[in-house]
Parts: sequence; structure tokens; C-alpha cells
Amino acid sequence: MGPFLPKLQRCINKFQKSLLNIEIRQTYYSIKKLQKEQSTLRLSISLVVPDAIADNFFASQDRFFLNNVALTTIITKRKYDRLLTSTAQHCDPTKFLTNTKAIHNATEKVLPPETVILLSLGPKFALPYKSLNEIPFSHIIADLENVIVSEDDRLTRERIRCSAVNIVQNFIHRFADKQLDMLSRFLIHACNVTRRFIKSNSDVIIVESDKGKQTVVMYEKDYDDKMQEMLSDKKTYLAIKANPTWGHQKTNNSLVSRLQNLALIDAKTAYRLKTTTAQCPRIYGLPKVHKPNMPLRPVVSNIGAPSYMLSKYVGQIIQASIKSDFNIKDSFSFCSYINSIRSPEDYVLVSFDVTSLFTSIPTYMIPGIIINRWQDIKQNTDINLDLFLEIIDFCLNGSYFSYKGKFFRQIHGTAMGNPLSPTIADLVMESLLENVARKIYFPVPVLKKYVDDLILALPPDRVTDVLNIFNSFNNNIQFTIELEKDRKIPFLDMVLIRQTDQTIRTEWYSKPMASGRLLDFHSCHPLHLKMNTIANFIQRVRQFTTNSPKEAANITINELLRRNHYPAALRHRLLNGNIRNTERNTRNSSDDGGTVVYKPMLFVNDLTQRLSKALKAAFPNITLASRYGNTASRIFTNMKDTIPPEMRHNVIYRIPCNDCEASYVGLTTTQLKKRISSHRSTINEMERLRGKNDDDPSTQFDLERLKGFPDEGAIYTETLVKERY
Repeated sequence: MGPFLPKLQRCINKFQKSLLNIEIRQTYYSIKKLQKEQSTLRLSISLVVPDAIADNFFASQDRFFLNNVALTTIITKRKYDRLLTSTAQHCDPTKFLTNTKAIHNATEKVLPPETVILLSLGPKFALPYKSLNEIPFSHIIADLENVIVSEDDRLTRERIRCSAVNIVQNFIHRFADKQLDMLSRFLIHACNVTRRFIKSNSDVIIVESDKGKQTVVMYEKDYDDKMQEMLSDKKTYLAIKANPTWGHQKTNNSLVSRLQNLALIDAKTAYRLKTTTAQCPRIYGLPKVHKPNMPLRPVVSNIGAPSYMLSKYVGQIIQASIKSDFNIKDSFSFCSYINSIRSPEDYVLVSFDVTSLFTSIPTYMIPGIIINRWQDIKQNTDINLDLFLEIIDFCLNGSYFSYKGKFFRQIHGTAMGNPLSPTIADLVMESLLENVARKIYFPVPVLKKYVDDLILALPPDRVTDVLNIFNSFNNNIQFTIELEKDRKIPFLDMVLIRQTDQTIRTEWYSKPMASGRLLDFHSCHPLHLKMNTIANFIQRVRQFTTNSPKEAANITINELLRRNHYPAALRHRLLNGNIRNTERNTRNSSDDGGTVVYKPMLFVNDLTQRLSKALKAAFPNITLASRYGNTASRIFTNMKDTIPPEMRHNVIYRIPCNDCEASYVGLTTTQLKKRISSHRSTINEMERLRGKNDDDPSTQFDLERLKGFPDEGAIYTETLVKERY
């Protein structure tokens, strides 16, 4: 009996599935039969009852039916979620598979095993909350208010607030009585071990890699040396003495005011493009672990920069004018295109790649390209050419940033992080390809680009000539080349395979440096989000694999899911299509046809789901987008310059009194430095008035509590409000 037990189990499973299929068919048969009987009854009632009475009766029955369907759907979904969750109950949560490709240790330090496991999960891995004190209820309340204030009726707002308070209070009681499971205890222990390791090794930093979703552990000195070496390139960067943010902010607002005065933009757009709280952009580097000596890719964080919104605005205008025959929309459209191609005999596939595209683009050539394309660009804007070029020049040549308190200006190329840079790069590449296409005198059946990656089908003896034509466009923009090997060449996330009949087939491809990290099953994300992520991944792999049978793709998918801790039973159900995408397509419209508005909501398991349900009933057109505050990214090192407290905005601040325990608490949406300056001006004015009217008791001011102004560096600040309502 023993050797045949697996076969017996398979027979039992097959029999159970057959019975289930019969039951499903029987249910469908019963539904169709009842629908026919319902139609007959409706007709009979309509013949003997007045139309008004019949319509009211049918409407009441329809409402009763829809309510029952909604209730049954909720109950069924709960059962479905419990079934999916139960597939992991037989797994030992502490037996994590160590993904060695997901972590790169560039130090001589020996990492604790718990640290290796935690860091290999990535910065987006959502961790459990250890206690109620760790849950940021203030952020949850702020997110709730962001939704509730959209309701005009005051009584409705108060009713929703009361309901939310009850939900939060019940959650607190449940959480206090809840025991952490084995998985949560292990993850919390791993966090503690990792924090102790970082504290005892202060010379070590933890950052993300440039590509491949790897976690890099390296010495801070090595990072700083690489950054300093990069910034010492005087052809690209120039050190400046002072922070130019205020001057750039003034220029930005002046340009926007000119646009508004000329009636080229409305007041609402002008308000969006102006800024009074601009921050200096900050540079940081991402290690290129796939290259020798692990150089850094510079990235400038431009969010909050003086020209950020204006750059975004003109970038959208230019992007709308680009109608390209070379561009690839996404991998799916390219897969459909390339699988329909048959190249001429003896043609081979080659790929070209620009070396550091953004920093290679000379800014002096951009005005000429815009002038040549102005007929297309002006269709999307009323701004005249001279003013448009002035704005472009300001947005591109005003690239500056700070590193460790020092300020630099980028004098060559466009900055990574500037929202205008990708559009300008696309515009330059489009002009380059048009120039090259005019110089090639033989047919090129395949010539497509995705940002700076190109794929071409060329005669083997013409590859060098074409490369020279590309490199002759501009001395700063140079290309590297990769030839097909064994009739195969990687491009995007697939391998192109040239068949013997010159047709092209594809297979899903992962680069050698890729970690294979997906949304881990043990991450504290909603279950439906994990299922949708994996369902989309499976669809991607299968659609890109046209050269191999489905079984080969399933082997690849199964291995990646296993490495991301998805249980065997769940993997089997996913691969066999028994679990489909559970999220409805509500991107453009809601159930009642209205426009969907997305609002952020901090995700806390068992709390956010209940709040979402309560809010959904009151706001059917609002969809909550979960955000996650307690992720592994908190362990990673922030390599950007810290914004000084006095330069922050949207903050709550407290100023203690020097003579008593009282404090002044305020909220400011402007920079704290300006607000404090305003307080000081008010105090000085009050002091002046008091001095003039010192003999008049009716004008005495009690300034004792306002004399406790500390220096700006000692101001207590706490960022509690991140959105303006």
C-alpha cells in the first residue's frame, strides 16, 4: 500500500474535482431554470396587475435581491480570503529561504543570519507592528479626515467620525489581547538584531542598488569617496559658494507670473506652478553592483525644488507633441510587435545603448531641436517660442544640488530626477533616430527604442557602419553595442530569438544581476495585493514566452514564487489559474458611473479593511490607496542631506517658555524659518508699542510667555501633517 499512496491521493483529488465540477454545472442549470420561471412569473403578474403597482413590486424585489447579493458576496469573499490564508498554516515561518542574489555585501563584516534574511526581503517589505505605541494613529486620523472633509453635510461627517472612532477603539481592544504569531516575532527579532548591528558598525551603510533590486551593504567612506570623485569632474559639475534656492524660486515665480499676466495660464495653474517653500535638491548615489569597482549612478531628488512643477508642466507639453514611429510603449506592445516580424535573409539582431544618456546630452543642442519641432509643440500650448525657450533654459541650466552641506551646479547634461529630463532625452533620441534613418541607405525592418535602449535588425557587414553613424550625431552621445549570440539577444525583460525562417520569437528574461525579488508572501500587505501582483507577474511571463511550451514558463514562475515564500499549495492554484485577479478595474469610473477619486490610507492589518468598508458606504466614488509606514526601508540608510528643521514646511512646532512650563504650539504651511521670523517681528512691534505706552495701563502687554523664543536650532518640530486639506 505504501508505494501507491501518492497515486491513490492523486486519484482522490481528481475524483473530488470531478464532483465539484458536476456540482458547479448543476448549480448553473438550477440558476437558468429559476431565471426562466422568474420571467414567466413576471409576465403573469404584469398581465393581471396595474402597471404602477407591478413596477413598484418589481423594484422592491430587485432591491431585496441586490442587497442579498451584496451580503452573500461579502461572506463569500471572507471565506475565500480565509482559504487562501490557510494555505500557509503548515509552513514554518522562520524557515526563510536566504536569497543570496538579493544582497551584496561589499564590506569585510560578517552579517548576522537574521540581518541577511531581513535585508534580502527588500525595503518595501512590510513589517508587523510590535505594540500599539508603534502604530501611527495620528497618520490614520489625518488620512481619515482627508476623506471625510469631502462630504458637505456636517451631520454626515460627524456620523462617519463616530463610526471611525468605534472601529479604532475596537481594534485597540483586539490588538491588546492579541498574541503575536511566530512569523511576527521572528521579523521583530530580525529587526532588533539588524539595528544592533548597524549601531555597533557605524561605518557601514545599507542602500539599494541601481538595478536588479539588490540590497547593498558598503562602507560609508567608500560611498563618500565615490561621490567626491564623481563631483570632482569639472566638466560636469561646478562647486558654488551659496545656496541658490531663493534666487531660483524668485525666477520661477516671475516666469509663472508672466505666463499668467499674458493669459497663457489660468490662476489655478499659476498657483500650482509657483512655490514659496522650495527646497534645495539633494544628490545621492545608487551603487552599480553589476560593474567593476561598483561606481555610483547619480540621482538628484528634485521634489520640492524651485522649478519642479514648472519643469513638469513644460515636459508634458513637449511629450504630447512627440509622435514617434520608434518608441516602444511597453513590453507587452513590443512583444506583440516583434513576434509579427520576419527580417530579411542574413539579417541579425543588435542592440545599441547610450552611455550615461542624461549627463551626456549637451544643453546647447536642445533649443535647436525644439525650434525644429515647434510646429508640433505649439499645437499643445499658447506660449510663444521665445518665452518657451526661456523657460526650458531656466529649467535645464538651473540644475543644482547639495551634498554634505556643499552646493554644486551641473554644467553639462540633464539631471536625473528633473521631471523634464526624460522628455528632453526622448526628444533628443527622436531627433537622433530621424537623422540616422536618413543616412542609412538599406532597409532596416526593426528599429525601436525604449529610452536609451535600441534594438535593430541589420546586415552583419553593416553593423559597424551603422554604429559609426549613430556615434557621429554628437561627440557627447556615444553608443555601446551588443550582438546576438547563438541567434539570441536580450532586450527589455525578454530574450529575442531569431528563428531559422527569420521570424522572431521571445522568452521572458531576467538579467544576471536581478535578485528575483517579488512582493514576499510574508509581507504584511493585503492579501489581494499579493494575489494581484503575482497574477500580473504570471501573465507577464507567459505572454512574453512564445518560443517555449507553457510548462517551461511554469517551472520559472514556480521557482520564483518559491523563493518569495509562496506556499506550494498556493503556487499550484496560481499556476493552474484557479486564482484570478481579485481587484476590479475601477481606475476610471465607480459603480454608479462617477469619476473615481483616489485617497491615501495608511495600511494597518485588520483596521484599514474595516475603515475602508465604512468609508466605501459613505463615499462610493472614493477608492483608498494603501500606503505602508512600517517597512524595512526604515533600516536602510538615508544618504540624502537632511533638511534643517527651520527649512521644513507643513509642520507642527512648539516653542517652550523660559519662565514657566507653558508652550506655544502652532501649525505652519510655510517654511518654519519664515514663521519664526514673523513671530519675532510681532514681538518687536509689541515691545515698541509697550515702550511708547508704558504709562498707560490699558495698553500693557503680558510678554512673559513670548520671551521664551529659543534660537532656530533649538526649535522643536514634528512633522504630523503631510497633506494639505
